[in-house]
Amino acid sequence: MSNSTSRFSMSKNNGSNQLGPQNNKKKRLQKSKLVRQDSCVNLYESTLSDPVIENNLNSLLSSLTPLVAVKFSSEIEGSSTVSQRKPYFVLEDLWESYNEWNAFGVEVPLVLNNHENVTQYFVPSLSALQLYVEDDQGLKKSGFAPSNETTTKLIFEYFEIVCPYLRMPLINKVSDLAKEHPGIKNYRSSDISPCSWFSVAWYPIYGIPAGSTLNNLNTAFLTFYNLSTHPKSKNQLKLQDESLKMPIPIFGITTYNLEGSILTLPKAAKSDEMNSLLKAADVWLKSLKVELHQDYNFFVKDGKQWVGE
Repeated sequence: MSNSTSRFSMSKNNGSNQLGPQNNKKKRLQKSKLVRQDSCVNLYESTLSDPVIENNLNSLLSSLTPLVAVKFSSEIEGSSTVSQRKPYFVLEDLWESYNEWNAFGVEVPLVLNNHENVTQYFVPSLSALQLYVEDDQGLKKSGFAPSNETTTKLIFEYFEIVCPYLRMPLINKVSDLAKEHPGIKNYRSSDISPCSWFSVAWYPIYGIPAGSTLNNLNTAFLTFYNLSTHPKSKNQLKLQDESLKMPIPIFGITTYNLEGSILTLPKAAKSDEMNSLLKAADVWLKSLKVELHQDYNFFVKDGKQWVGE
């Protein structure tokens, strides 16, 4: 197994992938174990915006959005005798949707600042993952939450620390982690908390047409996604036509090497959409007290990328 840090609270082999002293890692996990679920729902809802109009940004977001095979569960709400079919997906199907992208890269049509139309290919790797489930007793027992407020507990987290060129393909990394933590494949999106999320690092591999122009296109991206279709989640997504697939939208993004790149993307200072996406990633990680996200920390090491209010 490659160097990385992960933890699953249900596992018998706790901390097998941890960095640093085991007790320090355990202390950090315990510190952020319980989270108020409503705060995640409201925060995620605030990141969802209208479709962007900037060509390259729209193309990037659309291309890096996975489509996942959807299933339906029948539930009866309240006193109703009529069951409602609610969509959900199994996490394994989500990871499988990256299989072709890992093999060939994802195709992103772009317009360079010299107005040249190109197609750039990016390869994905799993950057971070946190799974939360409802914990009806957690903070209530501690006296920190009202009796009618739902809290969640962190049951698994993973943060990649390996250099990009040494990383396993996303689907391979998930399969490797699932050997000890099968829940990261078996959970339904409807059974995990809206606080659950993952991020994917995208690095360029080649472009069409090939040539000296694209040699300068070395911009990388870090995209953030919510994992839940829990009834309380705002991630109740629309199906794509009759294909029975649902998109998992990007709610946050971080860039690397964008400054001075030949790729034209709107600057945060001039684009509400770009600024919102950049800021959302920062706000989300801070709200969940995430400090170990090495990719994010590296991407923003020269300072925040979004424009403050």
